[in-house]
Amino acid sequence: MNLYPSLIATALLGVSFTVTVTASPSIVDLSAELQYSDHHNVSPGAEALLGAIGASSDNIRTSMVLEHGKIVTSYVRDDLDASDTYNIYSATKSWMSLIVGMLIDEGSLSLDEKLGDVFDSNNSSVWANVEEAGYVQSVTIEEILTMKSGLVDPPLETHSDVDWEDPTSYVESLGGVHNYGGADLVDSLDYLDVGGTRGEFSYVLVSQILGYVVLERSGGRTPREFANERIFPLIGIDPGKIEWDENEEGMQHSFTGLRLNPDQMARFGQLFLQRGLASLGSRVVSEEYVEKSLSTQVGASSFFPGMSYGYLFWKIDGAMMGMGSMDCAQGFGGQTICINDELDRVAVLQMDVGLSEEEYGMTMFRLALSAFSPATTFEGYGDGEENASDDEAEDSAEGDDTSDSSIMRRTFGPLLLAVIVSLFFD
Repeated sequence: MNLYPSLIATALLGVSFTVTVTASPSIVDLSAELQYSDHHNVSPGAEALLGAIGASSDNIRTSMVLEHGKIVTSYVRDDLDASDTYNIYSATKSWMSLIVGMLIDEGSLSLDEKLGDVFDSNNSSVWANVEEAGYVQSVTIEEILTMKSGLVDPPLETHSDVDWEDPTSYVESLGGVHNYGGADLVDSLDYLDVGGTRGEFSYVLVSQILGYVVLERSGGRTPREFANERIFPLIGIDPGKIEWDENEEGMQHSFTGLRLNPDQMARFGQLFLQRGLASLGSRVVSEEYVEKSLSTQVGASSFFPGMSYGYLFWKIDGAMMGMGSMDCAQGFGGQTICINDELDRVAVLQMDVGLSEEEYGMTMFRLALSAFSPATTFEGYGDGEENASDDEAEDSAEGDDTSDSSIMRRTFGPLLLAVIVSLFFD
């Protein structure tokens, strides 16, 4: 990956950004139906977002934005239903962070606890077949959450059944029941290599370890069983309406495979925006853990400029793109749940896998800027204003729209986007 920080700086020279007053998050009851705004899909912000979708690839499946806990805009592609679920891929990791946080809150687990303590280091039936047992035993829960353990994914050729040049093959390899990442506890502990620098960020794509940590410290419950009992009902998700890929042993994957619809994804984002409250009288996870999850625990600018990492959450410095700071659960191919505290917004996106890297980058940029620009309003039109027709909305996305968000996209967006694409995808 080639990095050109000076080019980023050049792209941003002369660009001024709107100062935004921090909004207190609206606390809504997530166990109830999400409410629609009075201006749902009829506002400058909604038209900007829907226009951006119209100007993007047909690979966009769904999109939804909540502001102050209400749905201000939503989109579902014509061939889909809003209730359809889809793999959120690595955004599953952020759900695992939530479960780990709950175990920490109740005292069943601690951040500084080592894997050798979780899985008794004297248990030869576990560790005798783990090649780097001594090192893996020393890895802490916090190091796993922050990707600072020094453990790395094995070489791609380890998975000879996957054509890594073909994303569709990759997706198929992760479907249903598979042992990618480990068929059982021992296999999972032995899966990763020791190849990174401990204390530095090194993103681990595949790891089953946290699922077995949950099993060990939650009284024998798998991640799904734990979520079925203690998370899904509190945030309005019917456990019977989701799927979660698992290995042959019945352990849900810690790194991928949770299949959700946009409403369910938005509820997760709103839970973190509400700092762990499912409602005013119901807490799922402590505010302290949420703050740590969404705070910079390690820099990740080597992975992508302006990014850092919390506890299995990405933190994006949106100022470089004319937006506030965003905290995101991100998954392969564009599956995204992002929150913005300053604007009190949640944005979710689902995309079919298969876009080129350049198309993917452009689509993500357009939608994020439309959803999280401080200049974007979802408050509806004032007196004397009329919303654009569908045709006009499409035209505005392609040409003469003079809304603030469009001006921002057209003035510095293309230049910065070109820089981002060249940095990230070369």
